[in-house]
Amino acid sequence: MSQINIQNRKLSIIKQVITLNDDEILKQVEDLINTSLHLPDLKKLTKQELVTRAELSDTDIKNNDVYSQEDAEKSSQSW
Repeated sequence: MSQINIQNRKLSIIKQVITLNDDEILKQVEDLINTSLHLPDLKKLTKQELVTRAELSDTDIKNNDVYSQEDAEKSSQSW
């Protein structure tokens, strides 16, 4: 299939999705796209989970259990 036909199909799908007002159908579209792209389902965190993460981060900072942006970038190059 030509690149132009693929782009036209994508635009057609986008136009159809824009008109959708059904949350369940939108969820199904998202699930299909995420599955086809192999993206993990993202879970919304509760307020308490966010607070707990922030507290753990504060503890790490107080204990100097941190590393620089440069170190993080070097580490990520080997992934």
